[in-house]
Amino acid sequence: MRLLVLALLLILAPGAAVRAQSCRGADDLPEPGPAAAEMVPYQFHRTADRGLACVLPPEDGAAMAAGRRAVTFLPCLKVGAVAIADTRRTVEALLGEPVAAVPVDDHTETRSYFIAQRGEPRPHYTITYRDGVAVAVQLVGPPTEMPATFAGLALGDPAQRVLDVLGRPARRCRFRPDGGETWVWPPFPIGVDVENGFVVGLKATWPAGRPTP
Repeated sequence: MRLLVLALLLILAPGAAVRAQSCRGADDLPEPGPAAAEMVPYQFHRTADRGLACVLPPEDGAAMAAGRRAVTFLPCLKVGAVAIADTRRTVEALLGEPVAAVPVDDHTETRSYFIAQRGEPRPHYTITYRDGVAVAVQLVGPPTEMPATFAGLALGDPAQRVLDVLGRPARRCRFRPDGGETWVWPPFPIGVDVENGFVVGLKATWPAGRPTP
């Protein structure tokens, strides 16, 4: 099936800025492997001619091109079972009650949910809701027993697989003084946490400043 590759470089608003002094480029990272010959719809993929892009089925692309649907990369912003724009009710029907809830302001709160599996520590979701709609999704921790992926990447994957799937990041920003880094690919509002050569976190957010989806 032919898929639409949606680069969307002109309609995005950059996400929240990370302090420049905590970030560096990717020049010293290994080269990515060959771009995937077969692309999966509703996932981000590195392409040979357009770089990183959100891949959509042709019917979605046709609707966007005809103006029947807004041009958006929203369908690719899904981490495991949770997508940006899911309602809190939908999320908690899947994940159960949160283990913690922290209000941010009158319209925004962040909730955390453990994934039920054997052993400790357990992976968990941290999700930020604005007016009851998910605007940021993060999955962190050790590998999950059940599949929970973003762009085909899973917790515990080697850093080279991140490069092969998404390409070199534009920036790598430390989240821990001893070496943990968040890799980011602006203008797409996505991130992958890498520590000791392996994926320890997967993130997707709704771009700052844009109306809630």
